[in-house]
Amino acid sequence: MSLIDRILRPAGPASWSAADVSARGLLGVTVGPAANPGGKPRVLRCATLPNAQLGTESLSALSKLLQAHNTPWVLPLPRKDYNILVIAEPAVRADEMHQSVRWAISNMVDYPTDDAFISWMKIPTESLMPGRPPHIYVVVARNHIVAENQAAFQRSKLQLAAVDVRETAHRNISALVEKPGEGLVMLAIGATGVQLTITFRGDLYLDRYIEENLFNDSGDESTRQRASERIVLQVQRSLDFVSRTLSFIDISRVVLAPLPAETPLRSALELNLPVPLEVLDLASLFDFSATPELADTTLQADYLVALGAALRFRNNAS
Repeated sequence: MSLIDRILRPAGPASWSAADVSARGLLGVTVGPAANPGGKPRVLRCATLPNAQLGTESLSALSKLLQAHNTPWVLPLPRKDYNILVIAEPAVRADEMHQSVRWAISNMVDYPTDDAFISWMKIPTESLMPGRPPHIYVVVARNHIVAENQAAFQRSKLQLAAVDVRETAHRNISALVEKPGEGLVMLAIGATGVQLTITFRGDLYLDRYIEENLFNDSGDESTRQRASERIVLQVQRSLDFVSRTLSFIDISRVVLAPLPAETPLRSALELNLPVPLEVLDLASLFDFSATPELADTTLQADYLVALGAALRFRNNAS
């Protein structure tokens, strides 16, 4: 199985480390199974290299801080480095699937798909809506980007066991938050936009990235307010889309991931959504006893994607 094919595939039980390039620099976590049956996943270590980019020296330094030279690593790609697409599932044999997917997306990306790594996962509607044509999520990234990342890990003598994307990292967090039988909407607010994911039974059914700069100090209050209104409208439309097209998903709440800073969007969501808004504290999902600094919810926002990606050790995570 190639490196990129592991984007959306399950992984076995072990501790994993994740590296993520964020606005603060290069950060990493190591996450392992709960200390006791039924307990929370343990965040064994976390570290940040301020203003660092992903490279041989920075990865070596990060692995020393995490004491993670021998763990498998996962790298969630920066959003600009991949596309995530939805297409009808090709009705072909398993051995023809890869080439059929490559052909189906050839007009959906702005570079030749012969130069792309491709992976996919099903959107599981067959048993719930048997009359609906099956669809799949496809992740596509340029060959050279994945190869360059892999080379940086190889030079650092670290095992890059998988490449991830931000949507599935968020999905892994949502799977810990979901209650039995509910469809969960999770919103993660970042510096340049809002990631919306809707999951059901631990599977990703809808993702949307809403580009808005909510923390631009140069903007005035009215500019930020208008940005909040646009985001609320997009969330409302997403909820309406699910109710019309995926009626088996019952959404009773929206969960807001830890915030990097306070924003008027929070109150706008509380006032205008048809279901309650709950603010997530990752301490309810993870054991931070070895990393008490992560009790700070602002820091949790920085580490959200890395934490979700490192959940690959769980049998139902990818």
